[in-house]
Amino acid sequence: MSELYDNPRYYEIAFSFRDISAEVDVFEECFRRFAQIPVKSVLELGCGHSPHMEELTKRGYQYNGLDLSKAMLEYSRGKALRIGAQVNLIQGNMVDFSLKGMVDFVYVLLGSLDVKNTSELTTHFNSVAQVLKKGGLYFLDWCVQYDPPGGSEGGDSWEIEREGIKVKTAVSWKVINKVEQTFEETITLEVNDHGKNLNIVGKEIKRAIYPQEFLCFVSGFKHFEFVGWWNNWNLLQPLEQAEKIDRPIVLLRRI
Repeated sequence: MSELYDNPRYYEIAFSFRDISAEVDVFEECFRRFAQIPVKSVLELGCGHSPHMEELTKRGYQYNGLDLSKAMLEYSRGKALRIGAQVNLIQGNMVDFSLKGMVDFVYVLLGSLDVKNTSELTTHFNSVAQVLKKGGLYFLDWCVQYDPPGGSEGGDSWEIEREGIKVKTAVSWKVINKVEQTFEETITLEVNDHGKNLNIVGKEIKRAIYPQEFLCFVSGFKHFEFVGWWNNWNLLQPLEQAEKIDRPIVLLRRI
């Protein structure tokens, strides 16, 4: 497990640019428009520090989170205790997992779909199908890549300060194998914690999933149907009309 996930507080600050309330509004709009069952329970895959947990439980949803990192889960448990939320946090691998019960909505955010090959992708979708009720939704944020296979490598960086802790984040991608569609994602956090300086690095190998390939995969997968995809978490911006793609979301429904 990468040292990146052993530092949940710094990781939380690094990715705190999101408007959590607005994102949960998008979840609920998806529930209203596309779910075929009432949505009362949710499962976040690769939940990490569970950024949406407080907002979801405040709105009455039963929150479940799954992650491999013990440190992240302990951090989330502490957060749940502070806000008085009854949640279910499970240590497990999103590639192959199970739950004691079933949920109405599953989501994975910020490109956290951690599969390394086609076999793992298939196993992952089978696992989701086993825990998601028919008529429920699977929501994926930035898990499909829209650059051509083997396209240009690049990165991004930003800086955020919270409570006197400064975190500069850099994310970069490097193609590993164009045929297998694998790439290495590197996330570096440069931290200044009240004068204490840390450099935290996480590296992961992932399999790129491209849009038409994704549609073919879903169409041949008996448990899901494609609902739609949109740009920048905006259901008024279908991807087909987007000039520049940023934080694309994809929605599937369990059948």
